[in-house]
Amino acid sequence: MLLHANFLREPCLDEFVAELSEKALTSTDAEIDALLSGGWREKLVGSYLAGFARRTAFRDRIGALLVESRTAYAGQGYCFALAAFGGTDDAEWLATHLDRWLPELNRQYDQPWAMGALLHTDPLRAQSFTDAWNTWLTKGCHGHGYPGLTDERETIARLCSL
Repeated sequence: MLLHANFLREPCLDEFVAELSEKALTSTDAEIDALLSGGWREKLVGSYLAGFARRTAFRDRIGALLVESRTAYAGQGYCFALAAFGGTDDAEWLATHLDRWLPELNRQYDQPWAMGALLHTDPLRAQSFTDAWNTWLTKGCHGHGYPGLTDERETIARLCSL
């Protein structure tokens, strides 16, 4: 249910968020660290736990994992966590990811999630990526066109409000 933040559409949202929040607050740093060392599913869970608990000690680890983009889907959680932390350093990691991956027109990683997170965290800075985003949108992203960033920005904002 974490993938694509699908849990936001569930009728049992409040119960799920309560359980996730409880787990985030009771997980140890060692447990989150172990999750961030696993496969993409574990990394997704670990980053959500870090984000929900606002464990900013994981900022640089999560940011580096986002920039590396070595596993599919985990970046969604990284982007949420960085947006949830909400600081200047988090915006820097998101911008570094976009600097690295928007020019790669043949690679579709987590660019929409990163743009949505940056729009939430630092809207002014996100504007500096408008040209690169439009190029990636029209000449890249494997023909999976994105109508805009409203959905990603709203998803990140909703996640951060939980």
